[in-house]
Amino acid sequence: MAETSGPVNPGTAFEPSDWALRPIGLALFGIFLFLLIAPLVLIWAYPSAVSDVGRSLAIAPPAPQLQTNPPQDLANFAAEQKRRLETYYWIDRDKGVVHLPIEDAMNKLVRDGSDGFPKAAR
Repeated sequence: MAETSGPVNPGTAFEPSDWALRPIGLALFGIFLFLLIAPLVLIWAYPSAVSDVGRSLAIAPPAPQLQTNPPQDLANFAAEQKRRLETYYWIDRDKGVVHLPIEDAMNKLVRDGSDGFPKAAR
């Protein structure tokens, strides 16, 4: 029997590895490092984050108060909201921003354009 050298079928050589193990190993090592380091960073950063929240809550909210006349309180609230909707007042006097009554604002939008831009500018 004669011995042959090389593969019997060309193009079907044996591959020593189907997967490139180095990139997979590096990716797994990176994930391991992230899972090891991320909790340590969070543990280190947590106390300063909590103390910042504590400083922002230094001003206490007003104490709760019981209503003595809920229907009258609701009527007063509704009257105040209606007054704000129907009157002119300054929002920012330095910038020239004024609050318009709701009816005037709607009429202006209908007159000038529904998107707030003058019809001539379109």
